[in-house]
Amino acid sequence: MNLRQAAQAEKERRTRSKLEPHREAIFTLRRKHWTYRQIAKWLNEHGVAVTFPSVYRFCERAITRRPRNTGTPAATVPDALENIPFSFSQTTTPTKTGSKKYRFNIDV
Repeated sequence: MNLRQAAQAEKERRTRSKLEPHREAIFTLRRKHWTYRQIAKWLNEHGVAVTFPSVYRFCERAITRRPRNTGTPAATVPDALENIPFSFSQTTTPTKTGSKKYRFNIDV
């Protein structure tokens, strides 16, 4: 039998969590400091059969898959501070052998 035909004959597997439709409700409750166990109990009361470890794993995966905000700068420097030059002074840290180890050697 051809592997391509066999692969096409296989039924499609579910890749999304059954908690995905309830994502906003779960994270709303997490923002209100609900525990995973409380959220699982609440979901079970509202017709979604789930255990608290599955709620925990869903939240951990959803947090790691969250898109980062790369398009905007993290912090903007006020115009008044842009033209102020600064530099770190060179400091030394004594080591066990008595020689000096330089901690900062930066001129910006």
